[in-house]
Amino acid sequence: LYTSLNCPFSCEFCNIHTLYGNRQVQFRPLDDIHQELEYIASQGTRNIKIWDELFCCAEARVEAICDFIIAKGYKFNIWAYSRVDTVTPRMLRKMKQAGFNWLAFGFESASGGVRAKARKHFENDMMLGAMIMTRGAGINIMANFMFGLPGDTEDDMKFSYDFACAFNFEYVNFSVALPYPGSAWWDNLPEPKPTDWARFGQFHPNMYGDPKAVRFRDDAFHAYFSRHEYLSMIRTKFGEKAAAHIKEMEEW
Repeated sequence: LYTSLNCPFSCEFCNIHTLYGNRQVQFRPLDDIHQELEYIASQGTRNIKIWDELFCCAEARVEAICDFIIAKGYKFNIWAYSRVDTVTPRMLRKMKQAGFNWLAFGFESASGGVRAKARKHFENDMMLGAMIMTRGAGINIMANFMFGLPGDTEDDMKFSYDFACAFNFEYVNFSVALPYPGSAWWDNLPEPKPTDWARFGQFHPNMYGDPKAVRFRDDAFHAYFSRHEYLSMIRTKFGEKAAAHIKEMEEW
């Protein structure tokens, strides 16, 4: 489900604005969203992914959508994308009441210096505050990290990995930072720019990402999901079947 299109922020690595030509967020009419939610519910569907680039960017709209779901009594299981500097305790409580059980945060790096170079402007205390608020509302966190952003060192990457382990997020996405065409990072690359599009794939054997970041990403993935602390948390929160699924994924 889309409730809006575009993102008002300008991260160095993101190329989303190429699709829309600017940073103006286009909000879909609430009546249309209500009709689609009614249709989804009528089909017996419970699990919903909200595809907005940044769902939590206008608190009043988020609350209006949540109020509709709550008033209808729908029992959805929803996840969406957010930023640490756009959530509030009131918003998160309302989202949980409406069935939002997962929020994906783009932390990208635990290093403030790396984030600053990538124009991902928020401080670590804001990250911590958002995590406390989100967990306090009973919402699980899907934490997104990139390895190999401009200026990223192996120490920075390890700091991000250790940060993820310390907070034992319910899920993490570790990816290799790439200068995707249309991003400011791509625009600032010297000529000739890379044009073998297949090599922008996250698992291409000769991808454009920093080889050190690729190795670190692969090792971090295996290490994170095989940790005793992580699997114990998964068993406690989601049951043995979920832990077995994670172990099967990690082995594969």
